[in-house]
Amino acid sequence: MAMHTTGTEKTRFSYVATLERLLERLPVRSREIVKFRFGVLDGRVRTLEEIGKQHGITRERVRQVVGSALTMISSHREYPEVVEIMKHIEQALGSKSGVMKVDHLIEKLAGKDKPEQGALSVFLESLPVCGTEKENDDREKVCFLNGFLFSEWKEIHDIVIDVLKESKVALPLEELYALFAKRVDGFSQDRLLHFLLVSKSVRQNVFGKWGLAEWSEIKPRGMREKAHLVLKTSAQPLHFRDIAKMIDEYGLHGTKKKKSHPQTVHNELIKDQRFVLVGRGIYALSDWGYKKGTVKDVITEILREAKEPLSREDIIERVFKIRQVKKSTVVINLNTYFARVGKNVYTLGKDTK
Repeated sequence: MAMHTTGTEKTRFSYVATLERLLERLPVRSREIVKFRFGVLDGRVRTLEEIGKQHGITRERVRQVVGSALTMISSHREYPEVVEIMKHIEQALGSKSGVMKVDHLIEKLAGKDKPEQGALSVFLESLPVCGTEKENDDREKVCFLNGFLFSEWKEIHDIVIDVLKESKVALPLEELYALFAKRVDGFSQDRLLHFLLVSKSVRQNVFGKWGLAEWSEIKPRGMREKAHLVLKTSAQPLHFRDIAKMIDEYGLHGTKKKKSHPQTVHNELIKDQRFVLVGRGIYALSDWGYKKGTVKDVITEILREAKEPLSREDIIERVFKIRQVKKSTVVINLNTYFARVGKNVYTLGKDTK
């Protein structure tokens, strides 16, 4: 049995060792060409042109050599270790409803070892247990079991897109599935997830919600969009420093190296009407009912909307729903700018009518 161990990883099947034994049937140059083409030697995949220049042959000749090698490997599919490889592939794909992104399948079976990944790629290209399909506008490059229906995948994918367009917001898988199941009978949530995992048009954001790939809720591009997503997900007001910290913690920049500067975040929040300052450095979303302005402005609007005097406690309670301020601040504003018309009952004053 061809096995290998890397670092702290448990011992696993070695695709490189199996490939090496099969390639012994080929001339030395042909072996080297195959290994370079799939990154088996050092993890770096070479182009046809690079290999051709190195060996003084045309790109077409390189393609022919690789094709012949793949045919040879396919002809040895009854070889015990090749049978085991096909079993690994079939089980992995079967557990994901018959389809997976190629890179996900490779990492699942070969781990992060680049030469092992390269060797497995050779088997994926040559063995009859599965096929590979190039990416298109809707779908990533995938590996699939024989009999997988791409027409069904497309039909399901289009229904999901319609559901999301109607919802207009990103949804957790459970909610998305509930809406999807109203249109399609007998299609499990796990299978839907497996179909979505190979989509390019429907994506999952870092908070686990699914939406259209172009939505800012899925892939926020600027600092304002990232701050908006953080606040929307937290569902509570946050200090701008905490917003900056969460942008980094959730990897919204797409790289761990890039860091958010709190003052930059603060400046962007100030410029955007969607954000409301509700306390010292604390921001909320205007969608939540928070409004811009001083505490005096907030009390004025509350009394205007009420169209009648309100008790102090009622006013304080309403202010707290849209501002993070101390009770004493509200009381001072009431006593300074508003008219008292009963015991702790207030209405608009001369300066606020």
